[in-house]
Amino acid sequence: MPKSLVLLFFIMAASLNLFCSTGNVLAESTIIAKVADTPVTVYELNREMQRILPLNSSFHGGISEEKVAEVRTESLDNLIDQGYKVQYALAQKISVSKADLDKRLKTVHKKFPTPEALQKALGAEHLEDFYASVSRILLAKKAEEMAVGSKSKLSETEVRDFYEQNKRMYNRPKQYRASVILIKVDPSRIATDKEPAQLKAENLAEQAKAGEDFYNLAYYNSDDRSKMVGGDIGYFHTGQIVKEIEDAIADLQPGEVAGPVETLQGFNIIKLTELNEPKQLSFEDVKVKIRHRQEKKKYDVLYKIWMTGLKERYQQEVYPQETT
Repeated sequence: MPKSLVLLFFIMAASLNLFCSTGNVLAESTIIAKVADTPVTVYELNREMQRILPLNSSFHGGISEEKVAEVRTESLDNLIDQGYKVQYALAQKISVSKADLDKRLKTVHKKFPTPEALQKALGAEHLEDFYASVSRILLAKKAEEMAVGSKSKLSETEVRDFYEQNKRMYNRPKQYRASVILIKVDPSRIATDKEPAQLKAENLAEQAKAGEDFYNLAYYNSDDRSKMVGGDIGYFHTGQIVKEIEDAIADLQPGEVAGPVETLQGFNIIKLTELNEPKQLSFEDVKVKIRHRQEKKKYDVLYKIWMTGLKERYQQEVYPQETT
């Protein structure tokens, strides 16, 4: 039989045996939990733990036993929740097609192009069990989308109504953009370093105010990392920057320079490059943000209600396992 047909056979077999409690596919010893007749296997637990645990953890001094136990509990909880979703999928007659499986397994199939190669990589886990595990992942996602995702979408009218009712939330305060040259003063050497730093800052301020290129002055003289972009510190509004600098630029117009201004870091020469007056943000400005935030809130509420109902409807069992 061609290898492609063998692979298809395994996929079909997995679909047929997907929800066997033990059956011919899963050995009792591999099942660590069940939700109704949906199994959770030790292999699924290991994969979920690998997904959550940081990769290359050895480079960070390893992982403590406490952390491993914590991740194991989290992984098992995730898989049990997945089992509830699978039961919902069964009740709603949601199915997983071969195309769904192939898409999900595309990377696996590239790395292990034959059933024999994949079986070798899986070790003691049977191919049918692995495909069934992947099918459960897909079924759970489909179930969640049907039960929660599709019901959490907002219409354009709902988004606009929220904006109209909450316009005050979308007032942008006065906004500045500036570039800064910092001549740093080490607090531990302030007695000896402050005066020469101040003289250097005063000289640079004179050059900047006389029209010399601020970008170059910052690039070659500033002690701040923003020197690499000519001292540009981006946009900010009142309360987002140290008060001394905020006060110094309060009455500036774009293109004007203030300083030197002394702060805890040292002496600063500031050029205001852009000034945007307070503005009521339009619906078009904020509709994407509103939609994302409000749909997320709706999703979270519906998800909690959905999962609570599933946990009341289906029984779960967790079997004691030896941990190493």
